[in-house]
Amino acid sequence: MRYLVLDIETLPHPDAAQWLDPLPSAEAPSNYKDEAKIADYIAKANAEAAAKRDDKLGLDPDCCVSCAIGWHVVGGGDPVCVIAKTEAEEAEGLRQLAEAYAAPQGQQETRIVTFYGRQFDLPVLMRRAMYLGVKFPALNLDRYRSPHIDVWDALTYNGALRTAHSLKFYAKRMGFTTLDKVDGGDVRTLAAAGNWDAIGEHCLSDVGLTHAVANKLGLLRI
Repeated sequence: MRYLVLDIETLPHPDAAQWLDPLPSAEAPSNYKDEAKIADYIAKANAEAAAKRDDKLGLDPDCCVSCAIGWHVVGGGDPVCVIAKTEAEEAEGLRQLAEAYAAPQGQQETRIVTFYGRQFDLPVLMRRAMYLGVKFPALNLDRYRSPHIDVWDALTYNGALRTAHSLKFYAKRMGFTTLDKVDGGDVRTLAAAGNWDAIGEHCLSDVGLTHAVANKLGLLRI
């Protein structure tokens, strides 16, 4: 069996707000009488609501972009991470990933290994390929019939266990160490600061941790 360990990082699409219904405007408390204070309250409340919505758009397959696509074909060379600052770079990353996924002639099929990828990474990649016009494989995401390996599914017994944790938690719990200090929630701030190297390093770190945890669980048959 051929395995491709995968992780992606996402950001809100810069045009996402155009596709969504406008947020309802906030209202100031009834005890506010000063017009300037009312306007200031409404402006701040509206900005906070917009920021909260924007934070979630990076997790919406229809409203996000994949800004880093990392993978490692087990036994097939070094890990790869494509940083996508533009949609053109993202499309190229998707093409490279599709090429890496395609098993060379005469080899067995490829199984993708992810952490929570069945519910997030894989749908996002297929959706982004659709929107960008990139030819990409139609992946089976059925909870029980998908050939792909989701470490999160394995650790939660296909969602039966409700006390799920992050990839870093499980890696630490199993004795693995990492120098990566970045969290997925930091990606938007890092991108705004132009620190793309840190995003790429975080993505590849998660690829490595996913591989390590999958091995620990005996999910890979090499």
